Amino acid sequence: MRYDEQNNIMLVSLKEFVTLARRKVASTLPFDDEEPTVTYADKIEEAGLSLPGKKDGISLSFTLGGIDYQLNTEAQFVDGNVVTLVRSLDGKPRKNDIAQTRGEAFVIGHALSKKENYERVHLKFVYINRQTGEEEETEEWVEREKLANFFASCSISVSLYGKPEVERVTERLPSMKACSFPYKDMRDGQDSLIRATYRTIARGTRLFATAPTGTGKTVSVLFPALRALGDGRCDKVFYLTPKTTTMKVAEGCIHDFAKNGVKVRAITLASKERCCKCGLVCREDRRLCQSAKSKKLADAVLDLFGLDKAVVTVEDLQEVAPKYLVCPHELGLAYSELCDVVICDLNYLFNPMVYIRRFFTEGGRFAFLVDEAHNLVERARECHSAEISTEELGILAEGGIYGEYSPFKEALKRAKEELYELLYPYLEESLTKDKDGVSIAATHLCEIPSRFYEIMGELDKATEVEFYSAEADKNDSALPRRRAIKEFSHKLANVNNSLQLFDDKFRMLIFLEGKNIRIKLFCLDTGGVVSGKLDKGSSAVLFSATLSPLSYYRDLLGGDGTSELLEVASPFAKEQVSVSIMDRISLRYSERERTLPAVCAAVAATMIPRKGNYMVFSPSFEYSSILCEMFKKKYPKLTVLCQEKDMTAAEKRAMLAEFEKERDGYLVGFCVMGGIYSEGIDLVGKSLIGTVVIGIGMPALSYEREAMRDYFESKYESGTQYAYIYPGMNRVFQAAGRVIRSENDRGVVVLIDDRFDDPIYKKSIPSLLKGMQYVEEHKVLKARIEEFWRGVDEEESRSNTDKI
Repeated sequence: MRYDEQNNIMLVSLKEFVTLARRKVASTLPFDDEEPTVTYADKIEEAGLSLPGKKDGISLSFTLGGIDYQLNTEAQFVDGNVVTLVRSLDGKPRKNDIAQTRGEAFVIGHALSKKENYERVHLKFVYINRQTGEEEETEEWVEREKLANFFASCSISVSLYGKPEVERVTERLPSMKACSFPYKDMRDGQDSLIRATYRTIARGTRLFATAPTGTGKTVSVLFPALRALGDGRCDKVFYLTPKTTTMKVAEGCIHDFAKNGVKVRAITLASKERCCKCGLVCREDRRLCQSAKSKKLADAVLDLFGLDKAVVTVEDLQEVAPKYLVCPHELGLAYSELCDVVICDLNYLFNPMVYIRRFFTEGGRFAFLVDEAHNLVERARECHSAEISTEELGILAEGGIYGEYSPFKEALKRAKEELYELLYPYLEESLTKDKDGVSIAATHLCEIPSRFYEIMGELDKATEVEFYSAEADKNDSALPRRRAIKEFSHKLANVNNSLQLFDDKFRMLIFLEGKNIRIKLFCLDTGGVVSGKLDKGSSAVLFSATLSPLSYYRDLLGGDGTSELLEVASPFAKEQVSVSIMDRISLRYSERERTLPAVCAAVAATMIPRKGNYMVFSPSFEYSSILCEMFKKKYPKLTVLCQEKDMTAAEKRAMLAEFEKERDGYLVGFCVMGGIYSEGIDLVGKSLIGTVVIGIGMPALSYEREAMRDYFESKYESGTQYAYIYPGMNRVFQAAGRVIRSENDRGVVVLIDDRFDDPIYKKSIPSLLKGMQYVEEHKVLKARIEEFWRGVDEEESRSNTDKI
């Protein structure tokens, strides 16, 4: 829906017209005119499909609430009083697909009956399964009166959404066009990021930017994005991030703009599990959820809009939704259509199973702001890879929840046997036995055997039949069956998605473990899949404090030679942080036990010069636990915490809370790189004054990583860097970055590993850490840190004297 202010006309597409109308409203409005006027558009070019009739577009107009609405349909096949709609779908048409298509057909039928004075119209529907190419046809005759009533009801529902759109064009966009930077001072580096972001959105390109924590990255991308919205450079902004903490920062920034007079509408979307108090019970049985059949979604959306909030949160959704018995998750998605800024998780764009279909099926003039973009590489790799095994097929077949002669049960058994027969020959060359005498083997294929596609296709058909059979069986005793088939359908959908994407950037990994063959369709290079998702918008800014080296992330996050790279200089003085590297201690796996006492001494040397809170980041839970125990025995009077492998959410929060308490003494937390405490936490000021990072954070050796190494060696001659070094160093710098979070922070960082002196590792060191010095042993380290803290004390003393 788009409001043309100059001509006072609301332009609506057929798809949007029916989508909005299907939400229904409790209120009713009379037509200003006695009935809508209908006009028939000029003939549109013939389609390539061999269907009868001409491909025409239909234009309808009506007036409500003092606004003229113009509805322009896409071209449809019309032959006399017969209208044929063709829809391509990923699978068999679901209830929602059928309802949407019928609604669109009713609108076209209404226009046709008005123009030609038909008493009734013949509607035909052709659904094409994109995966199999199969077609499914249905048809119905509909009377003219029924079509007219349907159109009138839809028009009333859609007209209620006119007010938000008019407000957007006449009030919100002008305020964004004129908005100014919301804070008194602009930090060093912000100006360059602001200019680069606006330039990227205006040109419709992609920007990869790295800027140290504390630069003010969030406002530096949101400010130009709002200005670009006001200037008409994009239609909507999506702020995508993997962490709730960074979502909160974005919310706070939007509120600050609103306080400065910017009339912006934003929403933070959350998962269904977090939004709904009933969790995912509706996916098992819609009857168990009181919100599943409510018809008042439009009323709830407009009520939410009437709250006039700059940012709608999960709490707001949970407050409004019960009034109308609607699902808070669905309410959030519907309300997001009215918003200027949508704050959400990376999955809502990049995950092929849970992306927001209303926006990203076709795409639009969207500006994507991707925060903490360094996380996107592994996130994209994970959600575009898929696994299936012969063992799980067998377990599902023998689950006892199907009939004795169930076709689905037989299909599972057949697929298990055929997969084993097909893939075992590929494994024979690498066949060996483990220490327990179990047969193991592994191999990979660059191309998928054609028979594998056929087996998956047959299994998919059998699963689809079983799925609809399970859905139709509403007995409570059938609940385990419905749950099992839905879980398997989801897994199979993942496999089919990876099969459709499979190209030279993927590998088919095959593993033998006893009698079980496990198949993994593994995404080696995420550049293609990420780029495809970014293509759903018109521009993208991907940024992080540790997007280093930029060329690596550009390659794996959908960039190319036209993408802009920006490294923002640190706004912090080198005097704020002391960075020391102990490059005489080896942390290679075979050396770890021998060098453990030296590492323990280095941790103590880091802490002795200044009482306060410290974190020690280790390469694994096992190493962290051993080091922690050694440290506690040597320094029993110090307060020591240790991150455990299976900590609950409450235990994690409790450990973090210890760092926020005031104390006159030492506190040291032994943690793991890549875990919750090395990313996404803000311990400002004296909450954390030092970190020790042990090792280079490299991912563990695995068949998957080795396949990646071979691929990137062939493509960039940088296999080890792309598969191991750069991902590992990012963990190091995330952990090191916990110390300096603001311009008032002071602290020390110690990196321990002899490989930090290697030029390959140095290449990815961010600007904040480039004032580092190499030290040979712990006594020298202690002396250097003592000197740093003396300088800090002298600086504070001078500052206090100046204030007096």
